Amino acid sequence: MIKIEKNIPITKGGRPRKYKEYIDAFDGMGLNESFLVNDYKIVDSVRRYAWKQKIPCKFRTIAKNRYRIYKINES
Repeated sequence: MIKIEKNIPITKGGRPRKYKEYIDAFDGMGLNESFLVNDYKIVDSVRRYAWKQKIPCKFRTIAKNRYRIYKINES
């Protein structure tokens, strides 16, 4: 027999974000501010987060394996 239970809290699943410190820095930035990173995977992660949150974001390649991520105002 299967026991049915009520009011059992659901814990948030999934794995933690790998680049959380960079995403937190991006959230804390004001408009037209930027920061440098040394890995394109970080750029990709921050851009994916910004796209999901509908926050305008751009990046530029500064040198080989050096990227600048900008939080911009598109209005």
